Amino acid sequence: MVSELRPLSAAQQSLWTAYRMAPAGHAYTMLLSLRIRGPLDTAALAGAVDLVCRRHEMLRSCFAEVAGEPVRLPRAEPPAALEIVDVPGTSDGALLGLLREAARLPFALERTGPLRALLYRRAADDFALSLAVHHIAGDFSSYALLLDEVFTVYRGLVAGEEPVLADIARGYDEYVAEEAGHPGTPAGRRDHAYWTELLAGAVTTELPTDRPRPPVPSHTGGTVRLDLAVLSDDLQRAAKSVGARPYPLLLAAYLALLARWTGEQDIMVGTPASTRARADRAVFGCYLNSIPVRVRVGAGTTFAALAKESGRQLLEGMRHVRLPATAVLPPGRRGPLVRLGALLLQMSDLDARFPPPAPGEPEGAPAEFAGLRVSRIDEPSQEGQLDLMLTLHQGVHGLLGVLTYDSDLFDHESVERFARCYERFLRAAADDPERRVADVPLTDEDDLAALLALGGA
Repeated sequence: MVSELRPLSAAQQSLWTAYRMAPAGHAYTMLLSLRIRGPLDTAALAGAVDLVCRRHEMLRSCFAEVAGEPVRLPRAEPPAALEIVDVPGTSDGALLGLLREAARLPFALERTGPLRALLYRRAADDFALSLAVHHIAGDFSSYALLLDEVFTVYRGLVAGEEPVLADIARGYDEYVAEEAGHPGTPAGRRDHAYWTELLAGAVTTELPTDRPRPPVPSHTGGTVRLDLAVLSDDLQRAAKSVGARPYPLLLAAYLALLARWTGEQDIMVGTPASTRARADRAVFGCYLNSIPVRVRVGAGTTFAALAKESGRQLLEGMRHVRLPATAVLPPGRRGPLVRLGALLLQMSDLDARFPPPAPGEPEGAPAEFAGLRVSRIDEPSQEGQLDLMLTLHQGVHGLLGVLTYDSDLFDHESVERFARCYERFLRAAADDPERRVADVPLTDEDDLAALLALGGA
């Protein structure tokens, strides 16, 4: 019925467009994989997944286009349930391979909705759980909410007790309605003025690519990891010495490298930011907008100056985040506003409950839960959303970095070279934040020797 159609938020509309362009892609899959050892009650786990899906309208919704408009279609019954797959005798390596394959399975948002829950049963006391949610339905806070509620309900079902869950104050539709009406409010007009000034004459920053951009993106990609823990203390001291917080200095090194790598002076990246209000804390939904950070990098620009300016823009951007920055772009503009991104993830309750693996390890430290030993498996996800995305994790293993990239455009080796350069720029910023970014070499001695040898062959 038409009355049951639900409009999408601005973020959801963008995600629907990306899905329609590459329905087999996995760039917008939020994923968590867990190894579970012990007497898991599979019926209770299936019941917990079902109850949480019934509780959250977003998880029992499908998506479609009606009269040319993307909409959400709530269902009385969840369109998907926990699927249990028996894999007796599977080796540890093969089990990890199954989880990697599950991470790359496409969603069918029109039929099966935004949640996929797979439980691989290797033995009566040995399991691997893959929980995947399409980004159109949720954000990181939603994902943490899903895990918290599933395990809370599971514990209650096993103990024969009624689980205690937070009240849902309002539905996602109220947020969508507020977002639609926001541009006409005084606050919305202030937001519009801010983004208009910031983005006047903006040109999308693009890195040189290994291959031409395809007409239709596949939204597939790869990952390069950086262990930055050894730099963490020095970066914090350097940031403090110039009156900045650590993240803006980390971002400054990224912006500086982008300027040097592209040869451009006007550099812009996007950083995802939450738009959740207090009343939305217990709601499963996609509460996100991207904050563009735009800086000019000249011959005399220092890391400290970039850190102060990017930090200022992040704070200002959070004040105006309720209005999508793309709302001020002219209707005829083609292509995305940003193709490069950056994000800082602080240690979360999820990390505290299920610690992620240390660099190079397949599993994190096991946590005791309801008679089970549960450990987290680190699986790359959300590769290929942007040309290049830098995600920084400040957690139990110190400062870690992840570069995810679009494999339509870049070879893995190219992104590895970029990662080495980023580490070099971070080292320079940590040693002397007042150093000019133009003075940091792009090529280290090993790379230079290889290039010289190549040229003399």
